[in-house]
Amino acid sequence: MKEQINTGRVSFDFTGKIVIVTGAARGIGRSMVKYFVESGALVVAADRDAEGLTETCTHLGDRVVALVADISSADGAKAIVDEAMNKFGRVDVCVNNAAVAPHTSLLKERTEVWDRVYAVNCRGTFLMTQAAAQAMIEGGKGGRIINFSSAASKRGSPGGAAYASSRAAVEAFTRVAAIELGPHNILVNTVSPGLIDTQPKPLPEVMAEGLRARIPTLPLARPGEPEEVVGVVLFLASDASSCVNGEDVRVDRGASVGTRYTKQVVDDDPRYFWVTEQG
Repeated sequence: MKEQINTGRVSFDFTGKIVIVTGAARGIGRSMVKYFVESGALVVAADRDAEGLTETCTHLGDRVVALVADISSADGAKAIVDEAMNKFGRVDVCVNNAAVAPHTSLLKERTEVWDRVYAVNCRGTFLMTQAAAQAMIEGGKGGRIINFSSAASKRGSPGGAAYASSRAAVEAFTRVAAIELGPHNILVNTVSPGLIDTQPKPLPEVMAEGLRARIPTLPLARPGEPEEVVGVVLFLASDASSCVNGEDVRVDRGASVGTRYTKQVVDDDPRYFWVTEQG
């Protein structure tokens, strides 16, 4: 039986705010669209996957506009921001969630795949940030830009050369954007999820085997839920984050700081008994 996670739902009010969410066809992106709409926002949901995008937006009514677009091209990024401007008149929040994460060994990595990963993950984030920031500056009211990285950027992992390095590049880009856009009252931050339960089901056996071995080693011994990432995004998009800029917020259940500890802590070093008054 799946463990019931109590995320302690926090309410945010985005009434009247215009929000762009890329990578909206599934997973965390789909959850973000839902929660922004429920919080009162008007949302432009964008993705390359028309079918998945339709599933995301079904039953959300006229508070969401679905747009099939490719963020890795300048035309695609511009089309997304133009849609928000044409439909709603401005952009308040842009969440750059879209990314691709194919894995292969370093020695078998193909140049064209490497370039495609960087085109979506890095160039796409740059193009969306640039287009959204220009719209926010024209609006004169500032805004929030939230980019996505990954816990994979913090530690080495076999098969992740292109993906992990592209995510690290997004973090560096975010810091620069935060400095340059700060004078316009535009705050730019990064969210770095760890293992989140968005994998396809049923899982390929090799992937399932890897997860069965990995999950017990995590400090909380479970994957995260999309809603747990969404909560951090909503905070960064809200007025509550007015002093947070250029940061990378990890949502990985502590995986980046260590592994699960299952033993007792025992102080058995006699050199320091004089400190602890043992012996």
